[in-house]
Amino acid sequence: MKPSKLYEALHALIGERVPLHIWGACGVGKSQIVAQVASDLDYDFLDVRAVQLDPVDLRGLPRIAEDQTEWVPPKFLPTSGKGILFLDELTSAPQMTQAGCYQLVLDRKLGEYMLPDGWVVIAAGIPHRSAAFTSPCRDRCATGSYIWTLNRTSTTGADGL
Repeated sequence: MKPSKLYEALHALIGERVPLHIWGACGVGKSQIVAQVASDLDYDFLDVRAVQLDPVDLRGLPRIAEDQTEWVPPKFLPTSGKGILFLDELTSAPQMTQAGCYQLVLDRKLGEYMLPDGWVVIAAGIPHRSAAFTSPCRDRCATGSYIWTLNRTSTTGADGL
């Protein structure tokens, strides 16, 4: 899919709050396109590089409250407003981190944390075949998601899985 087509598709689908995952080689513009769409819509844009997270960074830390354990989500996760939570470099993240990210993408929650209604999640990563350091996750994010392979020359649109 060409960048211009992805730009149009994101504008059309963000309001629907469907799970989205963008595949593309390094440097094709995944992050920049999503940031531009967020700006166009006057949304906050939170760019989280999943590859830099450990699972506990995403889930938060436990604490004891009223003789029960509860999780304190990290401060960087949104609690109000409207915006795009962009989970970039997801295919390069450790598998346990990917699992947490996919719960956010597919279910809009992570443990007890719920993504606010005004927020959408978009994941992005490089295809498994393009780099040795990626973890296979295409089947995980295919369920119920729109997935695009972004490149500079394709004219075919969304990939079917």
